[in-house]
Amino acid sequence: MLQTLDKLSSTVAHTTSVLARLMLASVAVILFVQVVLRFGFNFSLPWPEEAARFLMVWVVMLGGSLLVRDEQLVCVDFFDSFWPRRWLGYRNAFFRLLLALLLGVLLVKGIDSAIFGLRRTSAALNLSWFWIYLSVPVGAALMLFHMVVLAIRDLFRGPDTEQEASLLRAEL
Repeated sequence: MLQTLDKLSSTVAHTTSVLARLMLASVAVILFVQVVLRFGFNFSLPWPEEAARFLMVWVVMLGGSLLVRDEQLVCVDFFDSFWPRRWLGYRNAFFRLLLALLLGVLLVKGIDSAIFGLRRTSAALNLSWFWIYLSVPVGAALMLFHMVVLAIRDLFRGPDTEQEASLLRAEL
């Protein structure tokens, strides 16, 4: 079961990474075109800043899930050498489940915000705020999934002492 979850987590992370890269590349292209138009031709479009801002929100939420999966969030591991390895697994699983609860709250509140956004549209793009606010529950759901997979792994295997290079780590 753990291998299946790891494989599913890898597939979800790869898909998320591709989407985040495409969105980030879109931001770069949109802003480049806007700068060229503004300073080269003294003309600017009304929508690029808004589109770039909304895409960056999506990139941050998708990227956050990759950080959770690769255990790149801030942690204090100074005292870890004093704990028995098995206890570290239980402690990490406990903390991951606490974070999963927090992410569950973020997921529920994000869904509420997205539903509230159905009644509004953005100024320049005339896009429903639902799609912008949807980034929060989608990102929270992805983070929650990866956090639960890591908690299950910690419970059954214990913490990884030697972490292999992942797609995200290889890029940094």
